[in-house]
Amino acid sequence: MAPHTIEVGGARRQLLVAAPTGAPTAMVVSLHGSTSTPERQVRLSRMAPLAEQGAVVAFPRGSIPSRAGWEWDLHGDVAFLDAAVDYLRETFGVTAVPSCVSGMSGGARMASRFASSGRNPVRVLGAVAGLRLPAVQRLDRPVQVVAFHGTRDRINPYGGGPTARWSESVLDAASGWAQANGHSPEPERTEFTRSLTRLSYGPLDDPGAVTLWVCEGAGHTWPGTRLTLGLRLFLGNVSYDVDATAEIWRALSGA
Repeated sequence: MAPHTIEVGGARRQLLVAAPTGAPTAMVVSLHGSTSTPERQVRLSRMAPLAEQGAVVAFPRGSIPSRAGWEWDLHGDVAFLDAAVDYLRETFGVTAVPSCVSGMSGGARMASRFASSGRNPVRVLGAVAGLRLPAVQRLDRPVQVVAFHGTRDRINPYGGGPTARWSESVLDAASGWAQANGHSPEPERTEFTRSLTRLSYGPLDDPGAVTLWVCEGAGHTWPGTRLTLGLRLFLGNVSYDVDATAEIWRALSGA
């Protein structure tokens, strides 16, 4: 893991990068949540080890200082992320490999915006506790979506919240992505356990498939990641019925 700095619009922006030892086979951009940092996203997402499987994995930093961390500028940071992808492609030679943008909470909101409005093509969107509607009603290029949300998320409520950031429900956001990819807004429902349901929009092997993993009883958490007792009391339960990192990587590996 190494720090990198790029200049965008006259400002110096930072990101952490984990790179493979050989030729890269994929690129992953992992965005931290609001008030968080790239370092915390490294620990939460467990995505840095994907470099051992051939991925260039980047953890950029948001532009807005917030408490002990940073937040994303939903509009202004699209240009930064495009510049970061350009930098990664040139520096690590990843011009012809599939790419994924993923994020947690506010990072998932930013990832949803970038995947549907950035100039660099995104093959997979991985959204944890923060899938939002795409920026356009119909995408020029399909984006496979893999999303996760807990039904007891108090910060970003599953059914939608009172703030503009989380006004639409998670189901509405997933349906919006399905329609933008040319699929029906009505999903196929598969129950894996009593607390884990998969909602599938379109064939699972379709480049524009949308998959929403609904974690019953889980809070504002990343499925599969261990949290301290204090964080669990604040953020809610973690689902261990599905591993968000593994599912996002599975989608990207098959893209």
